[in-house]
This record gives sequence, structure tokens and C-alpha cells, in this order.
Amino acid sequence: MKSKMLQRALTAAVTPALLLQFTPAHAAAPVAAKPKPSVLTCTTTTPEGLSYTVIKAGKGERPNAESRVIVNYKGMLTADGTEFDSGQGAQFPVGGVIPGFAQGLQLMQAGGSYRLCIPSKLGYGAAGTGPIPANADLVFEVDLLSFKNPAPKPVIPVAERSCSQTTASGLGFDLIKAGAGKSATDSDMALVDFTVFDASTGVVQQQREWEKIALSQASPVFGEGLKMMQAGSTYRFCMPKGADSGPESNIIVTLLDVRPAPTADN
Repeated sequence: MKSKMLQRALTAAVTPALLLQFTPAHAAAPVAAKPKPSVLTCTTTTPEGLSYTVIKAGKGERPNAESRVIVNYKGMLTADGTEFDSGQGAQFPVGGVIPGFAQGLQLMQAGGSYRLCIPSKLGYGAAGTGPIPANADLVFEVDLLSFKNPAPKPVIPVAERSCSQTTASGLGFDLIKAGAGKSATDSDMALVDFTVFDASTGVVQQQREWEKIALSQASPVFGEGLKMMQAGSTYRFCMPKGADSGPESNIIVTLLDVRPAPTADN
């Protein structure tokens, strides 16, 4: 009796329109739930194709391609969110990671958190690697804890970058400091300090001290320059530009000593 009364009371309280929805003969098909928006998306896209979202802004300067960073990070596949890598307090040079990650790091400031959406072309491309499939788009969530920039490279002054004299082979040279010691021959080994620098910008590319160079193994143009020198002298050499182009480099050499080249073991 109570059951019938409860049923009548419920029926009276529900509108006819709603009752239709619960009539077994006319029940509507279940409505599929709308998919939730993916969190693996980014809001801003760079001209190179990298996308990013600023989760938390940092402060101060930004890293450059030469910087060494300390980060927390998590890497995921865009397709399904699978995590393939993570790190806490990881340290590495900006230039040592995939292009998209390197570009993203240079957008950040210390203390910032970013989401980086990296297309395959800025990631591992068609080759893939390990758990990352070929042509996979990636997402990294990155906290930039801190970074350090390397000391600026020395720069040779403009007046000291070029040569005023040239040999018949095209080797440019200038005597910077005269020496009074022995000159090297093809059978000798030269002990030198040298500095290689970009001929246009003067930026030092390499510096070596007390380097041993067997003249028989030196390039013809460098060997020519070494044989012009006397121990104790310093020369600037302007190398002839090669057919393969690329940055033109000049070199400052100090000939410290000349010794007989060691003989090869038979």
C-alpha cells in the first residue's frame, strides 16, 4: 500500500515532459560525454613552429644558446600524454638539446615555468629515439631554476686582425715580434702558442699553448708560415680563403722553440 502511494506521489511531482524521458518504449540513446580539452596544448606559436604557454613568468635575463641551465622537466608524447622522460635539477647546455627545447629555454626567465609544444621537425623527426616514435610531436613542462652564461670570448682589436704583406702563395703575414732563435725545417717540430680568431669579428675561436707541431704533418700554408719564423718571434698569419667558404680565420703564432721531430717507430 505504501509503495503504491509513494509511486503516485512521485508521478504527480514530475512534469509530463520529464516522464517521457523515462518511458521505456521511448528512451533516448545515451548522449556521449564531450571529450575534455587536452592539457597538452600551447597558446602562442613562434615563426619556427614552436608553441608555448607561460604557466608562470620568471624574472630577469634569458638564457642564450651558449648558456648552461638547471631545470626540472617532464616530457610527454602529444598523441596520448605518455611520459617518456623527466628530470629534477637537470643540468645541460642550451645548445645540447633538440632545437624546439633549445628555442623554448631561450624564451624563459629564471623562476619561470613553461609548457613547450614541440613539432616533430623541431624534435627527433622521422628517426625518433628510444620510446619516442618517428614523427612524434612532443610536450615538455619545464621549470627554469637558474642558468649561467659563459664568459665572453676575447676579441682581437680591429687594427690587429689583418695582414699587410703577402707571400707568392697568397699567405698574408705581419711580424709582431722578432726572434733570434732557430728557424724550423720540414724535419723539425715547432713548439708554439697560437690564437685563432674570426677575421671579420675578431672573436677568438681557439687558443692553445705549448702545442707541438711536426712541420711534415702541418698543412702546406701553415708549414710555410712556420718556416718563415725564428724561435722567439710572433707573427700574424692571414690564411688564404678556401674554396669551401665558411668564416675566414686568421692566426697569431709565437714560435717558442724548434726541436728535431721524433722519428716514427718502424
